[in-house]
Amino acid sequence: MTRERRENILVAAVAVSVALHVLLVFVARGRVMSHGVDEKYRAHPRRHVQVERLKTEPKVEMVRISEMDDSAAKKNAPEAESSGAPAPEQARVEVVSPLPVAAPPSDAAVPSAPLPPSERFAVESVKVEAGPKLEEKLQIVTEAPSARIVAAAPDAVLPDLGTGARIVATAPMEGPRLAIPAEVPVAAPKDLPESGPKAPEFVPSNEVYSKVDAAVVEAEKAAVRGLLDAGGQAELSSAVTFAVEAAVVDGWRYFRVKVRPTSSLEVVPKDFVLLMDASGSIGDERMRSLKAACRSIMRSAMNSGDRFNLVAFRNRFSYAFKGWRECTEATYEAAEKWLGNVASFGRTDVFASIESVLTLPRDPARPLIALVVTDGEANSGVSSTEKILSRFTALNDGLVSVYMYGVKSDANRELIESLTRGNRGESFIYGGLKKGAGSRLEGLTDRFRDPVLTDMRVVFSSTCHAEAYPRALKNLYAGGEAEITGRVPAAEKTLAFSLRGLSGRNAYEGFFRLPLDKAADFRDAKEMFEEEVMLDRKVSGERK
Repeated sequence: MTRERRENILVAAVAVSVALHVLLVFVARGRVMSHGVDEKYRAHPRRHVQVERLKTEPKVEMVRISEMDDSAAKKNAPEAESSGAPAPEQARVEVVSPLPVAAPPSDAAVPSAPLPPSERFAVESVKVEAGPKLEEKLQIVTEAPSARIVAAAPDAVLPDLGTGARIVATAPMEGPRLAIPAEVPVAAPKDLPESGPKAPEFVPSNEVYSKVDAAVVEAEKAAVRGLLDAGGQAELSSAVTFAVEAAVVDGWRYFRVKVRPTSSLEVVPKDFVLLMDASGSIGDERMRSLKAACRSIMRSAMNSGDRFNLVAFRNRFSYAFKGWRECTEATYEAAEKWLGNVASFGRTDVFASIESVLTLPRDPARPLIALVVTDGEANSGVSSTEKILSRFTALNDGLVSVYMYGVKSDANRELIESLTRGNRGESFIYGGLKKGAGSRLEGLTDRFRDPVLTDMRVVFSSTCHAEAYPRALKNLYAGGEAEITGRVPAAEKTLAFSLRGLSGRNAYEGFFRLPLDKAADFRDAKEMFEEEVMLDRKVSGERK
């Protein structure tokens, strides 16, 4: 076959192919373009489950998700009803052992403040039974600060909800129906709003705010809770371990739980601010030692990805930088130069200075740690230890972890120790010579250098009737631990609780049951618990 003949055959084949494709387009176009959704899908559109209120006692309203009347689906598909076709499959949600809820005040159906464990209730488990064609999803949405959205798989465990909870369910199925045979007691909101557009994502600032703004602080707290509640939390059981001590005294079983991180948790970047007392009570000799220690810890306390700032305070405070600074040689040199110009003089406004950490923007994915170096002598502004403790703790509410270093043996121990323990921190008080005042400062920074799990929140199941402290758990750092001290009735042998926390932007959550009857002996259990109660009263401003 000659080359010319092969080219003729190829041209003819291409022409035939084009002709066939053109013919196919004209013949099949009508069928392809007019194909629509099958009528069986039109007959049963997705709908929301309706909520029916029940008549109960005036203090606690009861709500029940009842079987939905799918009237719209019936209207759109009369032929399906009259044809005798089998009813669409139903998804059944069974609530196992609902527990009683403490009655809120009659004038507040949905509490807006954080609820203590005694005013929470638990649903032990939710069992979802659905046919193979159903993609049932149950969402629990709570109004309490511990709010979260949980996608419940079959036999999933939902350990605890707040009294402001409402239950919302959606089911993409044919003729969506949802039945809950058991009634779940929750505080009923006035109405359930339709799902609307999501709120704009919180974008933290990098610059220091001009003043402490309570609205900004609340927005930062909400952003932290938003990360905790975002859904898709990783299982916490492999990331932490527990050591439990317990003892029965006077009809109560006292306990102490030590939470420790495992090596599976990675160190996360942090924001660190150093606040140095530069008032006249510090003195020149102590100041020289402290400045030398601060130059050292600016480097030793920092990791890759960390940011920092410095503050000098007297009756007023001043920042070294207008915002967070990355750890670079240039920023370290600028910080050391600023530090060299700090001198000891004037009076001390401790409250305004400590409160100033809340003018630093908090990135919800980065723990913010403040180290306050002071003698605690408040002789300007708010001078009452009780007012400083209660006002700062209420506003901060665990947003910033506060560590304090007392520079002399007669420092205000009550202020230093109580403020730190009530705000996710620790303290150390130096009692040596003036010239060595900063010698133990670096040892304290080792405690918080490597954060791995932060902003932890614990909620106890109401079945164990636990009273526990502190309300804001200390963050977990590599090689460290956080403690929970509390008590339950002596007959209670198991401690059940949920624990959540953040590792950067990643949320972790787990539900745990710890045996108390086989725990190690808790020495001085009652005394230690009463000490925690007194501390909580101090930082919350409550009287005996």
